[in-house]
Amino acid sequence: MIKGIYSAFNAMEAAWKYQDSLANNIANAGTAGFKREIGAQQSFADILLSQRTPIPAPFAARVEAIVGQIGSGTFLAELTTDFTNGELQPTNGEFDFALDQGFFAAQDEQGRVFYTRGGRFGRDSAGDLVTSRGDRVLDENGATINLPPGAVHVGLDGVIAIAGQDVARLGVFDFTPNQLVRAGEAHFTSATPGTLLDGGVRQGFIEGSNSQVGEELTTMLAVTRTFQANQTVLARLDASLQQAATDIGQL
Repeated sequence: MIKGIYSAFNAMEAAWKYQDSLANNIANAGTAGFKREIGAQQSFADILLSQRTPIPAPFAARVEAIVGQIGSGTFLAELTTDFTNGELQPTNGEFDFALDQGFFAAQDEQGRVFYTRGGRFGRDSAGDLVTSRGDRVLDENGATINLPPGAVHVGLDGVIAIAGQDVARLGVFDFTPNQLVRAGEAHFTSATPGTLLDGGVRQGFIEGSNSQVGEELTTMLAVTRTFQANQTVLARLDASLQQAATDIGQL
């Protein structure tokens, strides 16, 4: 009975965490360049092998004797980012950009560098190329990009030209998934320098979110039902345990 309570509780915890992630995916279905999170589930035994830390005897032996081998139940081991590309949406915007692969680089006022596929840019009052949240877009050498007055043309190679003169080249960097850490709705950080890419910049397009509302809602409904089912199981096991304790106390 105790093992059943452990299994039901941990299944509820996994469903609760996954619901939060799904809600965030739905909320950002319209965010340019957003990458959804998906849940990686494992059995408790697999997680126990990777996370268990030694407990000095004899306590470890006592826990093993009381709880037993907990090998049932599904647990949310981690949330991982789905880096598949979103749909390219034509805008014909002068400062809208999408990428075939890789990430744009941008720097905030504190000097922190972020990587994003959200290419909705603009030109601020100082002439700097900035992201939608005001971070300054970086070139291939990690420097900010200042644009003189005039119409902006950007080729597939990322070179920015104004009035026929090359001004800078957009920095586009590639990473392996495990090098990136989520740092906002459509932004990531990395402790490892990315690989500079050549080409694949599309002016006049925006990459949409790879989160599909219909799919996320369907998954959330299934997760909610899982939570409710295990909540019912937990309540019944708790009632049975309470009854057993009361009956034993009357002997």
